Amino acid sequence: MAFKNLKEISFDYSEYIKPKRFTYESNNRYCTWDFIEVKDSVSVLLYHQEFKSFVFVRQFRIPLWYHQIHHKNYQNQEIGYAIELCSGLIDKNLSLEQIAKEECIEEVGYCPKKLEKIKDFYTGFGSGVSKQSLYFAAINENDRISDGGGIDGEQIEVIFVKIEEYEKFSQNIICNPLLDFSYLWFLKEKKDFYL
Repeated sequence: MAFKNLKEISFDYSEYIKPKRFTYESNNRYCTWDFIEVKDSVSVLLYHQEFKSFVFVRQFRIPLWYHQIHHKNYQNQEIGYAIELCSGLIDKNLSLEQIAKEECIEEVGYCPKKLEKIKDFYTGFGSGVSKQSLYFAAINENDRISDGGGIDGEQIEVIFVKIEEYEKFSQNIICNPLLDFSYLWFLKEKKDFYL
């Protein structure tokens, strides 16, 4: 995947984030806190039963690229590329499960028959809190309805990682705590059932 003409531009409005500034008093001190208001999201740990593999997505993320370039923190990694769970913003008037299934279809081309709620997470306490609802779904080739790859210019690559190869695989990618949490949850809750 190649990107051209990548440059920073100024903006006054975004439908995705809103800068906020609050002032308050604490212990007789005047304080200011800046943060961004962001949308909540859903993520799905997908397990392909026939391939005995997790299904992840690989995509270019401008904030990751910027952080790596700005902090010169990229060693042998592909700059800006992340391996993630299938995920999406809650930006439609649909249930969380419907949004999660839609994202699975758009990003990886599979439509899970059943989603199991794992947990809700809150992240970004200092810079912009959002809630991420995490689900699990087992899929097989009968659930494939498209090639995936994303919509609206997204360039998403589908990645299959066998269960026994995950730990080695995870040592060579940008660390993502949600991936590791999902893997450990699977080992604890689902491994005996699916393997």
